[in-house]
Amino acid sequence: MIEGDDYAYDQLISNSKPVEGSLITANYQLFYNAISGMTDKELLGLYEAVMKLEMVHVSLEPSKGDDPQLVFESLNSTGQKLLEGDKIRNYVLMNMTSSMQEKFYRKYWEPLEETITKNDIDKFVRYYLSAKNHELVSDRNIYFEFKAFAIHKGNDAEAILKDMLMYAGFFKKIKTATGKGDTCEGVLSRINKLEINMTIPLIFDLFAAHQKGRVSENELTECLSILENYLVRRIICGLPTNSLSKLFVGLALEVDKYTSKDHVPYIEAFKYAILSKQGKSRFPNDHDFRDKFSTYEMYNAKPYVRKYILERLENWNNREQIAVEEQIDDGTLTIEHIMPQTLTEEWKEALGMGWELTHTKYVDTLGNLTLSAYNSDYSNLSFLKKKNMPGKGFIHSKLQLNEYLKKLEKWDEEEILKRADYLLDMAFKIWPMPVAEYSHISKEDVVYWDDEEFDFSNKRIIKMTLFGDEIATTDVTDAYKKIHSAVYDFDPAEYLRVINTVSDGGDIRCPYMVANGVYITTNISSQAKMANIQRLFEAFGFESKDLIFEVRDIPKALKFDISDEKTYCVLKVGELAKRLIGKALVDRRITEEEIALLHDKNYSKRLFPQNYYPVLADSVDAHRGKSKTTRYYKDPVIIDGREIFVSSQWFEDDRDNLLEWYRNHS
Repeated sequence: MIEGDDYAYDQLISNSKPVEGSLITANYQLFYNAISGMTDKELLGLYEAVMKLEMVHVSLEPSKGDDPQLVFESLNSTGQKLLEGDKIRNYVLMNMTSSMQEKFYRKYWEPLEETITKNDIDKFVRYYLSAKNHELVSDRNIYFEFKAFAIHKGNDAEAILKDMLMYAGFFKKIKTATGKGDTCEGVLSRINKLEINMTIPLIFDLFAAHQKGRVSENELTECLSILENYLVRRIICGLPTNSLSKLFVGLALEVDKYTSKDHVPYIEAFKYAILSKQGKSRFPNDHDFRDKFSTYEMYNAKPYVRKYILERLENWNNREQIAVEEQIDDGTLTIEHIMPQTLTEEWKEALGMGWELTHTKYVDTLGNLTLSAYNSDYSNLSFLKKKNMPGKGFIHSKLQLNEYLKKLEKWDEEEILKRADYLLDMAFKIWPMPVAEYSHISKEDVVYWDDEEFDFSNKRIIKMTLFGDEIATTDVTDAYKKIHSAVYDFDPAEYLRVINTVSDGGDIRCPYMVANGVYITTNISSQAKMANIQRLFEAFGFESKDLIFEVRDIPKALKFDISDEKTYCVLKVGELAKRLIGKALVDRRITEEEIALLHDKNYSKRLFPQNYYPVLADSVDAHRGKSKTTRYYKDPVIIDGREIFVSSQWFEDDRDNLLEWYRNHS
């Protein structure tokens, strides 16, 4: 029963004025309208059906062990599904006296619903529990997770409701943020525009830290700005955001560990925690950002991302702020392709011999996009006509994004890249890379097997908990062997079905015998081993708690040894590529035919998907274009007097591919 239902019912029965907005009134009106349109025959059928209904009255005596909530759940299990918020409200209030129910409802639950609206309660509770438990909560399990949380808190209804009401205030502040500039409200408003709701549990943690006095208002704003920069850099670098849910619910635990153990300020611990992420969860550095910026196809991004980026670029350090998003939405402004989407013969001539490649490569990138109120007038006109059109050309524009265009007399690949560099300089200022003064030296982590973001490449597994048993391990390979053996012993038939490999081991590199006639290879990278374990455990339907790793950073004192793969982790992937490829060249492990193929962009990209340039070149300035940055290491590999230059453009995502390539040439 909801507060006010009794009164609404009495008003209807006594033929008094109905209570507007009550569900009781709405239901009454629904049935009244339906019955009013019935024929006599239909009314008779309805009457006969109603007469067959039975009312059951359940009388409970809590003093004798009756559980009202359990009865409620059982009775509701076959009825129409309630909102999770309804079930949670009933769970919290059910065992109270009527007077206490009314008191707590008015003091806590009613203000909670007024703060975040009843329709958002399910979402709110999910984010609330994710923040409090530091674990993801699915939409299906909100109620049961809340029950477990409440039991853990001793079912202290008032303490829980008071805390929820505080977090509801956080939720409202996040969702209604409309500020401008680099204030807390302004940053929140911009994060909202990116529509990445998985950040809410982390923002809850930041607000709670601020509430407790652990971070100042300025530090809170700085943390939110770092979060915004993290999200935007990942978007432009093409890194997925949907894999970050676990990171956002667990980051606060890392921060707490660093602040309590090393007694560092919250803001520094936060910087270090987010900057220390690796692999798919990494914070893209300036090198990554620079390399991806000029080729980022912003026009093909989601509309809200396009609007967000263009508004930030337009209004950065601009005294006359432009409501870019609103004007795009109402059609006042549109996104203009300077080099048009469809090329005329005039445009082909202006672009030169490589016009087709230039168009394909850059037409939808940031360097070629701007804002205009005259998109239909511009159409496919030449650059100079767009620029100088009377009253409408770029030279008449008041938009900051068009200032750069006013001084140009042509538009081709060179100018597109120059403008991309110009916008990049702005982007570095808008979304800077944070710097952490704190560094946690001897870091140990607890990692669950289904944590897809964790990078094991430079880690040592010191022990693991497998099916409840603690097992010592020496490294990733040792853990890999023991896990496969344990899963095989658990269910040999299912293991063989999943793995599907029976062999004498002779056709497998670095074989390990799991059982008689069953071999697996260990000649794969650490990340590949973990990916295989994840696939195996997912096939079996194992839970997160069934396999937990304790890992430690490999000591920084470890020195690189090209003959020992365990030491490869101490080098960044670019430097490692230089060493390994150089070694393979010097040792003549690469044929002349393959050397020629590695000079080809397409062949190189098939081997290393993240690479944009050929692996090898005959000049340090090869594929440089008009950029100031060289794409190859300046020190060549010399073979029979011939200089061969190795690409310097590498990304961590290709580390495993590089190692596999080198193993195949060992």
